Amino acid sequence: MNAKEVYAKALHLLSVRFLSEGELRRKLQAREAADDVIDEVVEKLKTERFIDDERLAAAVYRHYAQKAKYGHAYICNKLRLRLLPLPEEREEYDETEAALALVRKYFSRTEADRRKIARYLQNRGFSGTAVRAVFDDFVSLTDE
Repeated sequence: MNAKEVYAKALHLLSVRFLSEGELRRKLQAREAADDVIDEVVEKLKTERFIDDERLAAAVYRHYAQKAKYGHAYICNKLRLRLLPLPEEREEYDETEAALALVRKYFSRTEADRRKIARYLQNRGFSGTAVRAVFDDFVSLTDE
């Protein structure tokens, strides 16, 4: 494929979903585009601001943080899977409050099985500090 065809394909891929530079490179390589042509097209797309990994990483982080259903580790893993860097400037995310809200929503006070709650929160990427805070604030109330 020549540069014009690769550029058209890249624009098509970007019109479907915002992609990181790494994701776009992987998809174009899968379509058997030459590496030097991919480099040329990616540089052109960067100058045209169709590819901006920092901006995309910040948007992805903000999206998951606003959902308040996942911990910082989960969000960082999602960024890593999309070949995105951890955004340098990101809004503060209180994962302890998010964890506590999730536990209040999905677990009844009588169903306070510590292992089940801990596993649930850990699978969603919440830190040990957040899990302990949930136990201190939520589970201790059931012990009374």
